[in-house]
Amino acid sequence: MKSGRALVFLLSCFPNSSRSPALLLSLVASLTAHAERLDFPTCILPVLTKAGCNSGGCHGAATGQGGFRLSLLGYDPAQDHLALTRELGARRVDLAYPAESLFLQKATRRVDHEGGRRFHRDSPEAALLERWVAAGAPFGSPGLRVTAIAVTPAEVLASPTNAPFPLRVTAELSDGTREDVTARALFSSNDDAVAEVDRQGRVTVRGPGSTGLMVRYAGQVAATLVDVPATGLASPAAFAAFAPENFVDERMLARLRRLRLPPSPRAEDATFLRRVSVDLAGRLPTPDEIEAFLSQPDSPGKRRRVIARLLASDDFTDLWTLRLANLLLISGRRGGEAGAKAWQLWLREQVARNRPWHEVVRELVTSDGRVSEVGPANFLTLANDPRDLAEHAATMFLGVQVGCARCHAHPSDRWTQDDYHRFAAYFARVTRDDGEVREGERGEVEHPKTGRALPPKPLGAEPSAAAPNTSRRAQLAAWLTAPDHRQLARAFVNRVWKHLLGRGLVEPVDDLRLTNPASHPELLEALTTHFLAHGFDLRDLVRTIAESRTYQLSAEPIPGDETDQRLHSHALLKLPPAQVRLDLIAQAAGVPEEFPGQPEAVRAVQLVGAPVDSYALDVFGRCARERSCETPALAGGGLAQALHLINGTTTNARLRTGLVQELVATQAGDQAAVRMLYLRTLSRPPQPAELALWTSQLGTAANRTEALQDLLWALLNSREFTFIH
Repeated sequence: MKSGRALVFLLSCFPNSSRSPALLLSLVASLTAHAERLDFPTCILPVLTKAGCNSGGCHGAATGQGGFRLSLLGYDPAQDHLALTRELGARRVDLAYPAESLFLQKATRRVDHEGGRRFHRDSPEAALLERWVAAGAPFGSPGLRVTAIAVTPAEVLASPTNAPFPLRVTAELSDGTREDVTARALFSSNDDAVAEVDRQGRVTVRGPGSTGLMVRYAGQVAATLVDVPATGLASPAAFAAFAPENFVDERMLARLRRLRLPPSPRAEDATFLRRVSVDLAGRLPTPDEIEAFLSQPDSPGKRRRVIARLLASDDFTDLWTLRLANLLLISGRRGGEAGAKAWQLWLREQVARNRPWHEVVRELVTSDGRVSEVGPANFLTLANDPRDLAEHAATMFLGVQVGCARCHAHPSDRWTQDDYHRFAAYFARVTRDDGEVREGERGEVEHPKTGRALPPKPLGAEPSAAAPNTSRRAQLAAWLTAPDHRQLARAFVNRVWKHLLGRGLVEPVDDLRLTNPASHPELLEALTTHFLAHGFDLRDLVRTIAESRTYQLSAEPIPGDETDQRLHSHALLKLPPAQVRLDLIAQAAGVPEEFPGQPEAVRAVQLVGAPVDSYALDVFGRCARERSCETPALAGGGLAQALHLINGTTTNARLRTGLVQELVATQAGDQAAVRMLYLRTLSRPPQPAELALWTSQLGTAANRTEALQDLLWALLNSREFTFIH
């Protein structure tokens, strides 16, 4: 029934209704509301969210603003509806005169508002909110909610000259209906230098590259991937020269072609040998290894044999134990030194045996016993609060950040407070008494708002049926390591890729979410499938990546890929971990590092825990293992590191002994000495010009020994030595 006809009908039925205009208006609105969905959680609250009313800087702050508090980004619709329509005598809405509602007057700044104008008086947003108030400011169906959103197009191949184009957002509701919600959705870009998106969902291309566009509506998230190819003329010869070694290269080549990014040539043999030795084994190749490798003719198996030898070495076990110890935060600060030693020895054994990663995770989650004897039980000492322990598990094993959902719905992911606390419930019954970890019979995690104990539930999945006596942690481990659960594999693959190539396919590597798309989505999924099919085999995964041409590309850019730092068209310069960096200096100079209280000649990568006293490791930025170490270290680097390398003992104390002393004692000729210094530090022979320069310097030096020391100092402080290239 049209609103005009409804008014005439009501006037005839209620001749005295003119004395109650508010009642008449309410009745008319009730009839017209049937033609439009006006549910508060799915329709009205998103308007307030888009306007920023419930952002952290406005009424969504912990204490609200101006006496009015909303849940951050609308994670609690019921409470928000009460605050808006009932609080303070319902002063914020005016059912008789909807346009005069206080919250509308403030949002349109017809009255003073510290938050400024959120939308204009004659805007569609104001009209919708006014119609909602006129309809009686209903909450709507209690069970109705948005279950998912979809954005189209889901993937875009644009160009820098592309005209702006719109995104369309469709919401799927719990009653099975679908609705276009583009006008009320929130949009943002992960990289404005590639593409921007405005409040209406119109996308403007800014430059070449790839980025994700995040969309949020009523607690649900989605993303669109925008690819913008480079405008320059990509060299067909560069693509033709990129001969795929395996499926990694096939996916990479397809992606680079799509983005018109020509790949750099393959790295030279000496560069490859140094890179793979440091990345896989945490050491430099020896001069004999370099000479033998360079003397071999090029063949399909030449580089594969080096990779196989390194994978089988104890050095690989030491380095990758260190990497996993950093991931698991093995420090000795929580379970004590004995616990840290037991944990690290257990972890090293798993790496040495090449135990599948999912089995390692299962044992970490389910182990009980004395922490000084049962290494993996120390994982459960990382935190006493089950919430903190759940955050560690989500970050380490799934690459997911859930911490925001402890207090409110995650602003850029799908996790709610309910999701967070139900996941934490898996660890609620862990007891830690007198150095022993056990599963108790009692212990719950309560929802902070309702105080109700929550049953455990996996993130983004329904709990599976379990035997009555199955412990909660065993249930969690079964879900984490299920054959059809890809997230554990995906997160680990992404970390290993970053260790080897300097940047994850998803960055940050512990923030895998729908709204943070991978730079190479097909490659990430192909590697995940491969890792699953090969039984979570770490060495097989490292071999697969290291044998690819992608890993073996030169770090020297070519015309067309000079600005690329994200898409792996050339190798990235990488700083080795602090322990590896110190070991490389010690190996090159021939003088082992000494650590207080540690066995003689122990390498830094073999140290147990993080607290071992070492100023060099501190200035190099070693992981303190208090939190994730995947992002650049906050400690170390800068002026302190530069001064230490120039004047400190790490380099200067090694100049008078070790390699220089050996060269002097053996009376090596000038050319032989220069060559050996280059092989020991830069892992390559000197170029003819370099050899001629330094031979001349040595031949005319007043003190030849000091000249050799100066050359070693210069090489150890060079950019070429410092970085993995």
